[in-house]
Amino acid sequence: MNDEVPLFDSHGGATLDGAWLDGRPGQTFADLRQAMTEAGFIGGLIQGLPGVGGYDHREFAEATLACQRLWPVAAWDGSEAETTDTQMAALKAMGFVGVHAHPRAAGVGPDEPRFHALLRSAAAAGLPVFYCTYQFADVDAGLPVDPLPHLAAALRQAPDARLVLLHGGTVEVLRYAEFTRANPRVLLDLSFTLMRYAGASIDADLGYIFRTLDRRVCIGTDAPEYSPADVRARFEALTAGLPLNKRLNIAGRSLTRFLGLDLYPAGE
Repeated sequence: MNDEVPLFDSHGGATLDGAWLDGRPGQTFADLRQAMTEAGFIGGLIQGLPGVGGYDHREFAEATLACQRLWPVAAWDGSEAETTDTQMAALKAMGFVGVHAHPRAAGVGPDEPRFHALLRSAAAAGLPVFYCTYQFADVDAGLPVDPLPHLAAALRQAPDARLVLLHGGTVEVLRYAEFTRANPRVLLDLSFTLMRYAGASIDADLGYIFRTLDRRVCIGTDAPEYSPADVRARFEALTAGLPLNKRLNIAGRSLTRFLGLDLYPAGE
């Protein structure tokens, strides 16, 4: 793997007890890190989910940081107690590098004051918010089908906040890409979308995004939904022919710079 561009996972998923959503088996931290190594990943982020796999802030952070070049992103449960400046500072002290806002898991949409407060408190602690943009849920959940205008409004109310758009708006990826292009505090993540819609017209959109927005884009596995090896194959197919600098940016340099992690050679 030494001749390959090293990848950095924006959206790894491992749990403390090895269980995953809907009663399915998940992955341990060590198993996921091994799979990453075999697929040429230099490291990655592990995204926490509230109430999944025995999640506990401190134990999750310790398990993640015990693995080489893995960093934890804290699960946000949507409660007021988990949204305070004090709590965000505590998460930062534990070693978390961001906060994962999953509207279906937390039951809080981007149009709600609690999410706006999260953006402000996370920004005060220097933590970006990783927001799940998957916009399709049971209508009874009361979540907006189009979260982007609400995310824009929330960012206006939190001028120091930084936001990673997990899954890049799925089927609306080009729209989310142009929003990212216009807003320097935003990074576009293509985990899930990269894999879920392989072979669809979105492949053309991804090719355009990789050619023109490489410095503002990142990719990931959405593990255990997809494997590091499969994401490696998609990366190679979609970036074939691009200059090395662009491939490095897409592979992980843009995300690690966004987080202040020095893992890639300097370049544009």
